[in-house]
Amino acid sequence: MSQELISVVLCTYNGIRFIEDQLTSIQQQTYDKLEIIIVDDASTDGTFEWLENKTPEDDRIRLYKNNVNQGFNFNFSKACTYTSGNFISIADQDDIWELNKLEILFEAINKGEDVMLAHCISARFEEQGKLHLQSHKIINHFSGNDGRQFFLANIISGHNMLIKRNLLDVAVPFPNDGYYDWWLVMHACCLGQIKAVEKILVWHRVHDSNATGAAKPEVRFYKFTQINMPLLLSIKKMPDKYRRFGQKLLALYNEFPEKKFSYELFFFLLQNARIIFAHKKRTFPWLSYVKHSYRYSKASF
Repeated sequence: MSQELISVVLCTYNGIRFIEDQLTSIQQQTYDKLEIIIVDDASTDGTFEWLENKTPEDDRIRLYKNNVNQGFNFNFSKACTYTSGNFISIADQDDIWELNKLEILFEAINKGEDVMLAHCISARFEEQGKLHLQSHKIINHFSGNDGRQFFLANIISGHNMLIKRNLLDVAVPFPNDGYYDWWLVMHACCLGQIKAVEKILVWHRVHDSNATGAAKPEVRFYKFTQINMPLLLSIKKMPDKYRRFGQKLLALYNEFPEKKFSYELFFFLLQNARIIFAHKKRTFPWLSYVKHSYRYSKASF
């Protein structure tokens, strides 16, 4: 298969401790027809200056800097507008990629014209070298286009996906609220198919200043759903069947916090558990379905 240009989008902010490992793993990819778009979000720790010194060493790198800090959602959206490849891969500054990540994902995304997004497994590790391999073993990695599975949870992160240009074109600019990777995943379900590659191709570093982790608001689940679901339901190309499903689910969550526990929501979740909780791989799935349906039906969750 002939190589097409892949645009790697790398956003940085005060990442001087980790950026060398990640940039090296990108530069050494076995798929080498790349442009590397780096947008620094007004770092103050020397990250941008370090990148300035590295840029002349690799003519694939295009480096930009924001004058003021914009936040990771806006920064990724902006960075994506600088890309010129027909395929786009998003990179976090503190991860490390397997050197064949892009080669494998490129092969997967070209399995069909309707495949909009291919994703791999990312496994977590700590700075001390401790690996967290159990979490990905209890997840069913998603292939298909049933967007109903993403109304309450997203299991596909930006750092482990490769997307096509026509998906990016309808998804940018990313919304200020919500999460850009969740937004991309739902658009991919509405436009075509998603393909899973069940291999660890990204090592996701866990540390005290992870950008996305730090950005997650500490609010009740029902409140987050009341904010996030209208955003997802605003996608114009969403099939009517999925939109009606989402509207029903949102209506039930909008009854909180007046209700402390919703029996109607509990039975709706349980009735549709194979869809809503499809990502949960369990030995006894129905025990898990009952437990999670109960938990998600409480205002205190």
